[in-house]
Amino acid sequence: MNARCTVVRMRLPGVDSVDDLGGRLAAHVETCLRCQAEAARYRNLRRRLGGLSRDETSAPQSLIPSVITRIELEESDVPADRRVGLRRAAVAASAAAGAAVAATAGTIIVVGLRRSHNAA
Repeated sequence: MNARCTVVRMRLPGVDSVDDLGGRLAAHVETCLRCQAEAARYRNLRRRLGGLSRDETSAPQSLIPSVITRIELEESDVPADRRVGLRRAAVAASAAAGAAVAATAGTIIVVGLRRSHNAA
């Protein structure tokens, strides 16, 4: 691997396509099989990550009513000033659960890409 390969490997994660690397580096990728393979891996990763936005994950039908019921029960036993805190905590927990789902999906994709890369 030469110096241009090293520069290509460092810059590929930050660009949308090989053309965004600039003239000399893009020309290098056209002639270097290793850099072409690396660029193909990033294209595949971008495509898969783009597909995540189309995936919908939904909660079981019974989850939302049970959470709302539980919050309402808790609110009836709590002074009014603490109710706001409980609602914020419920929203934060929901956001954390969504972030965990997204992180898990991203991890699965990255692991799959690494396995396919290592198998090749």
